[in-house]
Amino acid sequence: MASAKGMLLSAIGKLVLRGTTVGAVTELAPSLRAITLESADLRDLAWTAGDKIQVLLSSLDVRTYTPIEWTAGATTLVIYDHGDSPGASWSRRAKVGDPCRFVGPQRSLHRTPKPAVVFGDETSIGVVAALAREPNLSAVLEVSSPAHVTAAFAALGTKANIDCVARTPGDAHLAECASKLAEHRGAELMLTGRAQSIRALQAKLRSSGVRSEANKAYWSVGKTGLD
Repeated sequence: MASAKGMLLSAIGKLVLRGTTVGAVTELAPSLRAITLESADLRDLAWTAGDKIQVLLSSLDVRTYTPIEWTAGATTLVIYDHGDSPGASWSRRAKVGDPCRFVGPQRSLHRTPKPAVVFGDETSIGVVAALAREPNLSAVLEVSSPAHVTAAFAALGTKANIDCVARTPGDAHLAECASKLAEHRGAELMLTGRAQSIRALQAKLRSSGVRSEANKAYWSVGKTGLD
């Protein structure tokens, strides 16, 4: 079912939507791919690493992504196509020449010049790759397959200190994630990804005297289409 936001964007599309075409689809690892969008209209837009765009899908659903780069006339997104969500379905079907419309770029999650560490999951690969354009970035990610995510970052050429922690039943792995994040005491801490993991880590880290400076939930169990 189309979202209310998607129907609104479709109705006022000429006023706010940017038209692009798919210029490349690159398989990074199983269920992970990079999609490059191209348009001459992108050349003069201001973009800062960590900005987001909101893509209007043909189903009139809206999905939010963090571009990993923004070059002359092109931008690239990393899509995790797990499950049967509208965004995953679009990612699997995308081919060169397909039209794609989006709103943005808009401010979302930016880092300061000091060292930073990002917590997240497969949906956070884009923001980690984008923020790693500046040095001194680390990441701790909860993932289903550390090997697949490591391969994706290698394919993207991301240079950052990235720890991939395999998910375990009952979220027992979050204790290891909290321990690894606490090792970066003094760094700017940004929590992204699953809302439930963010809340659990905030509680675990608070007891150690560590507080996050920015939080951005990309998805939540039982909900769809978080911004």
